[in-house]
Amino acid sequence: MSRIVAIVGRPNVGKSRVFNRHTQSRISIVQDQPGVTRDVVSANVKDGAYTLLDTGGLGLKGGDSPAELTKASE
Repeated sequence: MSRIVAIVGRPNVGKSRVFNRHTQSRISIVQDQPGVTRDVVSANVKDGAYTLLDTGGLGLKGGDSPAELTKASE
């Protein structure tokens, strides 16, 4: 069974750039504008040792509850 690693964080902080670097590809679009990555992008890394996921940013404020975090991530 392959492991899955998701890159999750605030909008426009370089998640797609990190994804492209680790996958040695240019699959994810990299742009200086928030909201470009909307769907989850995936690729196998290291001969299928794990699958890396690039996600859209979570625009949360400090003090968000676990329920708000779950809703935003879904």
